[in-house]
Amino acid sequence: MDLTTLPMPVFTSLDGVTNAIAALCYLAIGIAAWLRARHDSRTRVFLAFSIANAIVSGVPTLWWLQGTTDPGQLPATAFTAVLAGLGAGALLLFHFTQVFPRRRPWIKRWGILMAIAYCVVPPAIAGLIRFTPAELSIPYALSLLVVGLPLLILLGIVVPIAAIVSLVRSRREVQQQGLAHLKRPIEWILVSQVAGGTLTVVFAPVLAVLLRSDTAQSALTIVICALGLLTPLAFAAAVWKHNVLAIAAD
Repeated sequence: MDLTTLPMPVFTSLDGVTNAIAALCYLAIGIAAWLRARHDSRTRVFLAFSIANAIVSGVPTLWWLQGTTDPGQLPATAFTAVLAGLGAGALLLFHFTQVFPRRRPWIKRWGILMAIAYCVVPPAIAGLIRFTPAELSIPYALSLLVVGLPLLILLGIVVPIAAIVSLVRSRREVQQQGLAHLKRPIEWILVSQVAGGTLTVVFAPVLAVLLRSDTAQSALTIVICALGLLTPLAFAAAVWKHNVLAIAAD
């Protein structure tokens, strides 16, 4: 079967509902945690991460409410916002794993690199999309090679792997530091990011066009949504059940 001839999956009502739930869940937990401790780096980074996720989930949903069911028909501005949100979200997830449950050595020493990345990555993504020519030109192809490819490797491979490594190390360290009660929230986030991310990025695009059953596609959408929600729910449990904010961030 030639996958290139298969149509792009449409944005269904279930996609709209699950995206809306994800956006609202992230925002509700992110805002509530920030209001609880406004000056805590963990709540501030998670709030920013929640906003990025809300943009990624919310923008397609808003256009779906207006009747746009083909993701390929999103306006350039909306498409740019989604991709820039994905890029910022990848950075923010790594940043969050560097401050939750406590600040890790890397962020203490190299935190300035996060500030530089925030200033460079989203504008670079937006620029590549905004100035995409109608026909591929040599200058634009070079910009993709020099800017786009490194960004893809950074955000799609390096940053996610670094975030997972940070969580694994934090899980080991909380046990050694007498904070074993925080192990479960960290494990939830690991499952969410490893299983949910792998399913979303690697398998879902292919399964979405190969699965002929609407029930199977709906089940896949629900599973991806449930795995994604584990991250904000784990942070909520850490804040309100395990009182992580009472632990010094440093």
